Amino acid sequence: MLFGGVQSFDPSGEVGTGDPIRPLLTTIDRALAAPVLVGEATSIALSIWAALHGLVTLEPAGALDAATAEAAFRPAMHATLRGWATPAVFRSLRQAELAP
Repeated sequence: MLFGGVQSFDPSGEVGTGDPIRPLLTTIDRALAAPVLVGEATSIALSIWAALHGLVTLEPAGALDAATAEAAFRPAMHATLRGWATPAVFRSLRQAELAP
């Protein structure tokens, strides 16, 4: 659903050729160069894809109501990104999340 239904994780196509992961990897590559994220691009993409695809598929499966899914999405995304963030970015993300 997140990337157009059930997809295999095969980041080998060109952007726009039906490869749902290539645009994500392109964005991750920019974040690695910035440096905002640290790690290996394919591992980062796989973790984002798995976490968010799992969360997004729970709602239509009836495991989460819309309000619960909406409330869970942002914290899950932030937690996933914090896990790959450089130390400085991690601190700034955490401070922003804890601010009133």
